[in-house]
Amino acid sequence: MSISPDLDTYPRPGLTVDLAVLTVVGTSDTTPELRVLVLDRAQPAGRALPGGFIRERQTVARTVDDVLRRKVGIDPADLPRPHLLRLFDDPQRDDRTWAISAAHSVSLREADLAGARGTLVPVTPHGRLGDGPPLLFDHDEIVEAAVSALRERYEIRFRYVDVHPDPDGFLSEPFTLHQLRKVHEAVVGAPLHKDNFNRRMKPLLEPLLRDGRPVLSANLRGRPATLYRHRRDADDSRTTD
Repeated sequence: MSISPDLDTYPRPGLTVDLAVLTVVGTSDTTPELRVLVLDRAQPAGRALPGGFIRERQTVARTVDDVLRRKVGIDPADLPRPHLLRLFDDPQRDDRTWAISAAHSVSLREADLAGARGTLVPVTPHGRLGDGPPLLFDHDEIVEAAVSALRERYEIRFRYVDVHPDPDGFLSEPFTLHQLRKVHEAVVGAPLHKDNFNRRMKPLLEPLLRDGRPVLSANLRGRPATLYRHRRDADDSRTTD
């Protein structure tokens, strides 16, 4: 009969949750911009993503919610669930202790971050911070992983006809095709061909109607344009297939 080893004799790493909060600012303007939320830290001094250690007998999901409440200052109750990116487990990633990070990303509308703590820092087309010093620990790598995963949802999945035109919901409905394209460009970090983009998006959209006629944009720059929302019957077809 084998004897179980005493588990207390094994060294244990600390487990943290670090959160890349992504948003697109200026969605009603001609040049929206992808940004990530960064906090200033006292100990150790520097900039970092919001995060925290998982407490004893606590779950990862509840720790994510706790980070959003305590570190970011927003209520996670009505927000989209964060995406688990991967474990960052380089033993040298934190010079204070042996710590493994269960890194997540969450995409929020700019309005959801009203009153949130921290600074929204621009993200370059290469997935790096656009200004300021590097982040503490390996948080720059976490930002790159979060941006890469976000861009995959917009660059690859949107080519298929059974997906949402704005997968992470950065735009409030209704919106124009121009606004939608500019949000995609902010996410993927490159300009997109207008006609090709419109041709791909229109099957996923339906015009906003009033008395049977399309509603046009108002109080926006340029000529009035048709307002759209994503097709509700497309959602129904995905749930019944």
